[in-house]
Amino acid sequence: MTTRRPAVERTHPPAFLMKAVNPLTRRLIARGKASDALLVLHYTGRKSGTAYDVPAGYHLIDGQITVFTNSAWRHNFTGGRDITVTLRGARTPARAELAADTDEVTDVYARLITELGPTTAARRLGIRINVDRAPTRDEIRSAIAASGLSMIRVSPR
Repeated sequence: MTTRRPAVERTHPPAFLMKAVNPLTRRLIARGKASDALLVLHYTGRKSGTAYDVPAGYHLIDGQITVFTNSAWRHNFTGGRDITVTLRGARTPARAELAADTDEVTDVYARLITELGPTTAARRLGIRINVDRAPTRDEIRSAIAASGLSMIRVSPR
């Protein structure tokens, strides 16, 4: 029996690798020596009360800093949340909000896949595209439902 892979799925680096790389990445971002496409989200967990410093890649979508993820920490930003963000070496107050509209998230993923091309978009968005063409909106929507592909808008104050 063969199993058919979905057209789009989320990929994750191995946990041990992230545990090793994230501290270095946080330091580089804080010193302004990391890629302009990286930032650190500083927030307190809604339920745990634990302080987190999460490095993440971002894209400018219509001038808005946007982080794409399906990691569980995304739920901390449901309904919006005041946080601090480190961007290009500067730490500043910000507002972060998980996008709630599936159609909007689908549109933005589809737009980036078209603009960047499937190969670059897959790498930059942390997804795997298992078809030899740009995925359809329905295929992207299925990935959002299955994997929790999400976007978080970050607005420095």
